[in-house]
Amino acid sequence: MKAILQYVFVVITMCIIGNAAVAQQEVQFTHYMYNTLTVNPAYAGSKGMLNMSALMRQQWIGIEGAPVTQNFIIHSPIVSKNIGVGLSFLNDKAGPIQQTSIAMDYSYSIRVNSTGRLNVGIKGMLNFVQANLSSLKLEQLNDQTFTANPTILAPNVGLGLYYHTDKWYLGASTPKLLETSIAGNAKTIVSKLNRHYYIIGGYVFNLNTDWKLKPAFLAKLTSNAPISVDASVEAYYKNLISLGIMHRFGDSFGFLCGYQITNQFKAGASFDQTISRLKNYNSGTFEMFLSYDFIFKKDKIITPRYF
Repeated sequence: MKAILQYVFVVITMCIIGNAAVAQQEVQFTHYMYNTLTVNPAYAGSKGMLNMSALMRQQWIGIEGAPVTQNFIIHSPIVSKNIGVGLSFLNDKAGPIQQTSIAMDYSYSIRVNSTGRLNVGIKGMLNFVQANLSSLKLEQLNDQTFTANPTILAPNVGLGLYYHTDKWYLGASTPKLLETSIAGNAKTIVSKLNRHYYIIGGYVFNLNTDWKLKPAFLAKLTSNAPISVDASVEAYYKNLISLGIMHRFGDSFGFLCGYQITNQFKAGASFDQTISRLKNYNSGTFEMFLSYDFIFKKDKIITPRYF
């Protein structure tokens, strides 16, 4: 059974990332390791408890029209049925394009061995896209293509796989299988929301009784753009404080920090700065998140979770 599941995981992963060439359009998060449900529906319920989290991101501070994102997630397992369910809201504005979406996630968990589980997930989504094209400053003032402000309500569906133990995890997903075009006047296509593919992973090392180290990565693939890879390393001290560094290859470096306020409540923030020529025109990117685990059984022992 284990060999069969491993084979299925590899085959579906290759199907998910197959046909993907190397324009990044989906939201980027520095705290991708705490925001996995946004890109992978199979993550739903994997924390073993009801979790609620919120994240805010201000990208390229100082540049007019730079991306601004708010995200809210709630998900929980239904333990008796090996099922996880999730609900998420996302609002993202980048230049003239604003996307607002609501998504529902469903995952089914299969125990592979005594320590690992494989989750298979599906995402259903309603995506509201508004393109305020008339706000753009044009060199050709009479271009009729950009006089309209098209609005699209597009349903979508996504798929994901997520294998996890207490120490490490690995996932592959595509949160939006359907591609959507945005048309201006005369039905001219002015933008297309491309399909994106994600591979995510991480491992927690026990250094001693006080310190743990967690390297993690997120690879993003889409057509007509280079592969984007985020890598991070976080150190945890006594399960209370986390400090880390991140690198988005060819784009930016950053710092992360977090604090476990209570056994159930965690907060974190990050700052990263681009290393391209764009660094001369912005003051960096700031991000913060809040996460709360609900414990309904008073006698339940909370096990620290790092992903």
